[in-house]
Amino acid sequence: MLFGLIGSFLLMLQIILVPYSNGAGCQFDTECVNLDKCPRTRAVMNSSRKNIIGLRRCGTNKVCCPKWETYLPHDTCGQSRRKPTKGKIPALNEFPWMAMLLYGNKNNLSQKLVPKCGGSLINNWYVLTAAHCVEYPFMDYPYALKTVRLGEHNTSTNPDRAIVNGRRQYAPLYMEIEVDQIITHEQFNRGRRLINDIALVRLKFPVRYTRAIQPICLPRAQKLAAHKRKFQASGWPDMGQGIASEVLLRSFIAERHPDVCKSNYDFNLGSQICAGGLDGNDTSPGDSGGPLMETVIRGKVTLTYAAGIISYGQKPCVLKTCKPAFYTKTSYFFEWIKSKLQSPFIDSDSKSRTRK
Repeated sequence: MLFGLIGSFLLMLQIILVPYSNGAGCQFDTECVNLDKCPRTRAVMNSSRKNIIGLRRCGTNKVCCPKWETYLPHDTCGQSRRKPTKGKIPALNEFPWMAMLLYGNKNNLSQKLVPKCGGSLINNWYVLTAAHCVEYPFMDYPYALKTVRLGEHNTSTNPDRAIVNGRRQYAPLYMEIEVDQIITHEQFNRGRRLINDIALVRLKFPVRYTRAIQPICLPRAQKLAAHKRKFQASGWPDMGQGIASEVLLRSFIAERHPDVCKSNYDFNLGSQICAGGLDGNDTSPGDSGGPLMETVIRGKVTLTYAAGIISYGQKPCVLKTCKPAFYTKTSYFFEWIKSKLQSPFIDSDSKSRTRK
């Protein structure tokens, strides 16, 4: 209870109602409209947590209204304000779309929430993750997903801080938001292969973007490349005995030829990516659900895409060459993702497995 109250208080400090600004003051995830034209506002104003949403006024009787969460910010996604680094520990907020999924013990409600999977923010309402992170029997009973933390880097500090050019810099406080709904793929295979290992987590409230919280890009088209792409993966992996790393870690992962995966596993070329297992670089337990990131340079802009979702592989390997791991191919499920984005303020029937 105390943890929840502290979290709510920190959120209210971080995101407050801005008294006034012009239309240009609205962030790209919002639009300036009359108050009565924003149905999301009415629901928020009736909420006990209305201060957390951080509605911004943009004129007389006008507010910066959150766009429908069917909106994917293609023009402004996948951009970090930090220069890319090459170390095992990424720079502070280098991956501002990273999400930490926190789970509660149903048999011990007083137990502190614990991280067990990752995810990536795709707009201000939804987080993309792996289905096995939210479905039994893969997620250990009695744990169930409760909240999503965004803007996190080091769990031992809040706000996070770093030394940049000899000066100490602070990141915004992280945000921790309750889960409103979980949507898993209808054909998620609960067998050994984890086919269609993809899920969406809808947040109870929309998140406000900061320099520490931004959405990642989603690839629309499947690439028919030579299977030699370079990826990055990041998360708070299990360091042993079920204890997650305090700091966000990163791995550099090379794509492997599909034949390598086919020779070791039952691999689906259409919906999966074969990668990792070279030079000891691979993902670890606890990274599941996080993004397999691909960086694309377009002119002067560097964009990061969630090419895949960390799905499964062998146990940690210390050899120079190990078996590759499987990643859910995001582009294959792009239309599925779009079809599942919906407003929390209207009723709609979903054919997917959903639960609150």
